[in-house]
Amino acid sequence: MTKNQLYILKVALSHDKRTWRRIEILGGQSLDQLHETIFQAFDRFDQHMYSFYLTKPGSKARNRFSEAPEYTHPFVVEDASVWVDKKPHDASKTKISSLNLQVKGKFEYLFDFGDEWLHEITVEEILDLYPKGEYPRITEKKGESPLQYQDDEDDEDEHEDFEEECDKIRKINEKVLLQFNNYLASKKLSPKTIEKHIANIEFYINYYLLYEEPLQPPEGVKHINDFLGSWFIRKAMWASVTSVKEYIACFKHFYTFLHAIGQITAEDLTEMKKEIKECKSEWMETVKRYDDPDIDLEDVW
Repeated sequence: MTKNQLYILKVALSHDKRTWRRIEILGGQSLDQLHETIFQAFDRFDQHMYSFYLTKPGSKARNRFSEAPEYTHPFVVEDASVWVDKKPHDASKTKISSLNLQVKGKFEYLFDFGDEWLHEITVEEILDLYPKGEYPRITEKKGESPLQYQDDEDDEDEHEDFEEECDKIRKINEKVLLQFNNYLASKKLSPKTIEKHIANIEFYINYYLLYEEPLQPPEGVKHINDFLGSWFIRKAMWASVTSVKEYIACFKHFYTFLHAIGQITAEDLTEMKKEIKECKSEWMETVKRYDDPDIDLEDVW
């Protein structure tokens, strides 16, 4: 039986290392418990997806995330692991002690795949002897917690209305995704291909289309260039030339399906396919530039 140890971690905002929290957690506790403690430590109130990445020391290139072992929210493991080629691990089933962390070692934590709150976690100490008590716990805070959303103070009521409308759309989307699944099955696609299409479209309609304003799937036919040409590349750690190609195929299937059930016009479908044909090379070149560590991100677009 492995002896339990106490891990003392310093969790700092990657864009502002002066703002950090010190957290103590036992080796037998999970990464999901660490996530919950970080969530509390930075005074957040709205839960989102998250991932921990055991990235290589010193690496700053974005592809460090796609190459690193990933430990993520159970929902992502269950429903969205097909977004990427590598299968992420379930953070709720991963004990801290199983990560082989070393003192002074670092790893990274991403909260909210949309707003991308990125953190650097430093292992300060690993103790065999420690006080009895409840863990995990927050032992020190430095710097004020930034607002989770910039409009928290002024538009709280508006945000609640926004979330209520998004919840209504998500319920509608459940039925749409089920119908889309049946449509793909009728086309004799393999179960693996169907799973990937469903996961990709679910991300598009439940995350991107609800990111700034509550849009329903038919409205998304006019937003593909913004998604594949900018938002997806900036926000999705798994964005790559391959994933852009996969999304192109997904969108063709999905919006052909929506046209078949009368939710978009033939003109909308034709315009979408034309846009894809004209822009796909540019989208793939953009993601290549974004992943190139020698190119300043300001020069990508």
